Amino acid sequence: MKPKSMSLGLMLALITTGATFAQQNSGSMNAGTTNMIGKETKANFDSQNQKGAAAVSAVPATPAKLSSADQNLMMEVAKGGMMQLEISRVAVQKASSPEVRQFAQAEVDEQTGLSAKLKEIASAKGVTLPSGPDAETQAMITKLQGASGASLDKMYMDESGVKGHQKLDKVMSTVESTASDASLKGIGKAAHPLVKTHLKVAQQIEGKM
Repeated sequence: MKPKSMSLGLMLALITTGATFAQQNSGSMNAGTTNMIGKETKANFDSQNQKGAAAVSAVPATPAKLSSADQNLMMEVAKGGMMQLEISRVAVQKASSPEVRQFAQAEVDEQTGLSAKLKEIASAKGVTLPSGPDAETQAMITKLQGASGASLDKMYMDESGVKGHQKLDKVMSTVESTASDASLKGIGKAAHPLVKTHLKVAQQIEGKM
């Protein structure tokens, strides 16, 4: 006996169910993401972050000793980066806006790479960098952890996205123009373009709020 062929109605039902499942699955995969970060496409923003990370990673760590002025500059870079890293980690976990979360994650990635390179350079030169956040950073972490929703998003974009990057922009400009050490000057040259990009995008995101 030949098996009965599948009815047209059953075939259509199965096709429709499969399409619905695929749509639902696609939706769950894309939940919490956005295709635009500020006025940049996510692909372009990601590309700029990758180029910045590669530039920082390529800076050589020379063993030449730092002058006191250069050591102070390195500490400023390390301190600013530590603040950006730690408060961005909070935003990655607590931000309500997918756009803000993705910006914060890009900031975590950027500052993690910068911190690793600074430690490599410091080690080569016998310099000890701060091992944890200072009191100012800890106070901001506590403030962010006490906020939620749109209030947290706005606070993070204002304090880290805009003000934090304005400070880093000035520090990197000083490093590029006044540092005498090749490795430190290289850090300024490699990291500064991405700092400027993050500042611009942060201002764009904040402008939407």
